[in-house]
Amino acid sequence: MAKPEDITLADKANQWDRIVAADDSTEIANKAIIARYVYATNLMDMDTFDGYVAEDYVEHDPIPGQQPGRDGLKEAYKIFAGPFPDAVFVFADLFAEGDLVFGRGEISGTHEGEFFGIPGSGKKVYWTGTRLFRLKDNKVTDGWFNVDLAGLLVQMGVAPAPPGPPPPDPPPVMPTGAPGTREQSTQIMRTLIDEIWAQGKLDLADDLFHPEAICPSAPTLPVGPEGTKAIVQMVRSAFPDYWVKIDLIAAEADRVGARISQGGTHQGDFFGIPPTGKEVSWTEMAILRIGDGKILATWFDSDIAGLMQQLGVGG
Repeated sequence: MAKPEDITLADKANQWDRIVAADDSTEIANKAIIARYVYATNLMDMDTFDGYVAEDYVEHDPIPGQQPGRDGLKEAYKIFAGPFPDAVFVFADLFAEGDLVFGRGEISGTHEGEFFGIPGSGKKVYWTGTRLFRLKDNKVTDGWFNVDLAGLLVQMGVAPAPPGPPPPDPPPVMPTGAPGTREQSTQIMRTLIDEIWAQGKLDLADDLFHPEAICPSAPTLPVGPEGTKAIVQMVRSAFPDYWVKIDLIAAEADRVGARISQGGTHQGDFFGIPPTGKEVSWTEMAILRIGDGKILATWFDSDIAGLMQQLGVGG
């Protein structure tokens, strides 16, 4: 369990900056509630959920065995975080639109207890997770969740690392640019998903991305539009009937997030996995940082572990 002092001043300042970036009173309140929610998860002080999580809370991505409602949510945090007694959850990003709030989490902890059947390894591990919340009347009513479980399993030593070169050291620096409008951010995300990903219009990436845009979630990809072109080509080649749609979206002037569903039939090589002919589907959270009308950075948390399971990899 983290201590209050484990949450650094820089982390707190970043969340405060994100809260006051909103002008709408509901969005300010909603982001503040989610910041309090994350603080409670760090302390494993689940009783405070009673004040700002609805009793009939709906988890749309429950962990195995999670029971419904607020009580189920409390227990889920204990199950997921319990094996990491020194776990620290930090929301590196926080933004809202209307009744939706996105939070991009960066988490670390020591794997000391059993984690879904995996014995404690004693290893210090790091992972990311993106949460999407819906709030009504100052209560969290719904939640969606994607976590880099595949990366976590690699660090625990129970899954092989994906093929490819190591990430650059030091990592590339994110370019900068002036914020635009919420509407512009939304349109950029829709173009990325609905046209580049869904239709394979790769040339549009040249206009959409800053030449030095980075992807911290996939640091081995080339910077700029070429990185997205490469991953889109790889996925669409592996799944020729690939489909993707935006389920939920929220934006501010300089960032935008989307909850995505996608799928297809596995008919080509995918990260070294030969074609299985299986029809699969998986979810993802994608977040873009926008500046001067261009994508400056991309983060994503995708259910790769669930996809691999559908393909018959890893049991």
